[in-house]
Amino acid sequence: MELQPDEAVVGEVTAIKPYGAFVRLVSGDIGMIHISEIATEYVRDISQYLSVGQKVVVKIIGRNEEGKYNLSLKRVSRQDHDAALFHSEVAQVKKALDERLAALDESIKELVARRGRQPERESLTAWIASVKKEKQELERRQQRRSRFYEPDWAQLAEESSNLPPASPAEESESAIEGDEGESDE
Repeated sequence: MELQPDEAVVGEVTAIKPYGAFVRLVSGDIGMIHISEIATEYVRDISQYLSVGQKVVVKIIGRNEEGKYNLSLKRVSRQDHDAALFHSEVAQVKKALDERLAALDESIKELVARRGRQPERESLTAWIASVKKEKQELERRQQRRSRFYEPDWAQLAEESSNLPPASPAEESESAIEGDEGESDE
């Protein structure tokens, strides 16, 4: 999975050095957040902002000569942060569904193998009818599971698009305007 510049992704801090923090991204790649990209203010000690094992949303700024990602924490907007977390959660749900479907496929293969050994006394017609009945039962269970575990993607997308895009600059501007409005009265 090739990550693009300006893309916000979730990662886990794996090491902290005096010059920056190393992060393992969801793609499995390693990137580094330089100390100057941790926060907008001067950072003397990175461990005041990050800790090993902490999950963070970072923005890809590019790649260095070694092919490792250059990352930024301070360039992540609120909207980028929420979108990356949403994408991460969707990926986890998709992975869980894929695992459950794989388990269901194994169950079906086992059932076919079991039913493949047709008892001698059972007629072919009765055997086919019983296999169809079991197949319908498995399909019914799968549909019930799909409805329970599969999120409504359209509704989730609509909910995430309705989130107010509040960047730190907008929040400080609205706070200043609110203060000015109170002093006019």
